[in-house]
Amino acid sequence: MNSQQLNSFLRRANYDRITVPDMNYVRRLITQALPGRIHRRMTGIKLLKRNVILEANRLRIIQRHIINLATNHFWQILPISQRNQFTTLANRVNSMNPNYTSRRDTLYRISQIPEQQETNNEFEDMFFHGSSFP
Repeated sequence: MNSQQLNSFLRRANYDRITVPDMNYVRRLITQALPGRIHRRMTGIKLLKRNVILEANRLRIIQRHIINLATNHFWQILPISQRNQFTTLANRVNSMNPNYTSRRDTLYRISQIPEQQETNNEFEDMFFHGSSFP
C-alpha cells in the first residue's frame, strides 16, 4: 500500500515546486537564525523536505512515511549541482546561526587539544579514562 501511495504522490507532484529552493523561506530562516531562534542544524535535505511537505499538503497527503520516502527519492534524483545548491543554502543559514556557530567553535577548540587529558581523582579517571582528542 505504501508503494502505491508513494507512486501516486510522485506522479501527481509538481517537480518544479520541489526541486527549486524557496529563497523566501531561506531568507526567513536566516532572519530567525540571527537572533538564535533556530536550535537545529539545517541541511540541504531538510530544505528539500520542506518543499516536499508543501507539495504533499497541496495534494492532501499527510502520511509522514510517504513524505520521508518521497524526500529521499527526490534527493536521489537531483543532479549533484542542485543538491549542492540546497546544501550551500543550508550552510549559509547555519553560518548565520549563533547557536550553531558557537557549538562549531567549541568542537573546533576541543579538537585542537593535542595531548591526552589527565584527571584529578579516581572517579574522573574512571569516567573519562583520560580522553584524547587527536
